[in-house]
Amino acid sequence: MKHIGIAGITIPGSLLCIDAIVAESYKHFGADSGKHPRITYTNPALSDIDPPIINKDWSQVAKDLLESVDILAKAGANFVIIPSNSPHYAIAEVQQKAAIPVMSIVDIAVAECKRRGFKKVGILGVSVTMSDGLYEEPLRDNGIEPVTPDQADQDAINDLLYSEVIHGKPTPETAAKMCVFIQHLKDQGCDAFIAGCTEIPVVIASEADSPLPFVDTTRLLAVRAFEEAIKVRVQ
Repeated sequence: MKHIGIAGITIPGSLLCIDAIVAESYKHFGADSGKHPRITYTNPALSDIDPPIINKDWSQVAKDLLESVDILAKAGANFVIIPSNSPHYAIAEVQQKAAIPVMSIVDIAVAECKRRGFKKVGILGVSVTMSDGLYEEPLRDNGIEPVTPDQADQDAINDLLYSEVIHGKPTPETAAKMCVFIQHLKDQGCDAFIAGCTEIPVVIASEADSPLPFVDTTRLLAVRAFEEAIKVRVQ
């Protein structure tokens, strides 16, 4: 199988993605097989990589990601995934300059929205993902109306993700708070939302826990990575 490289940003979402790759492998090969693709994971300290994301310095973000891609390529990875949404503002530069292929979580998520026939989709994530249009144009290009929370909700969602998930441990109260924001999207006529932060599925584990159907970018990326890994056996 192909060797999957993971360029991590935030630890909880990255670890959930790794776990989901293994779960998908066991579903495919059998629970007792123990088989899954080789996975190499690298993650700079959040204190190093988060400031340029918050400051929207996408050139620096691209440099940081390309450094991770280089580490993964040297380790033998055949392709790379980035289990984080906001760094994908830099994905075009990363894909252009990377030594090995790099998947886009945005392209994968939007394709899933189209496949499932969603018409009006909310976008939840950290502030920079919601505020600067990471998903808006790709959704519109596919005939899907994007909806972002108002500024007060954006600020509250960002604080919730950082304080209770990325830097903390989520509780049932965290999930209840997130569902309030999801309900606001439903009230605006959304038929689904994109979990545009890979930590959201740490809090909202399935659609049974949500007021709306949603595209789980973390697990969806894992599934697509696994599918790519088993396409060709690398000798």
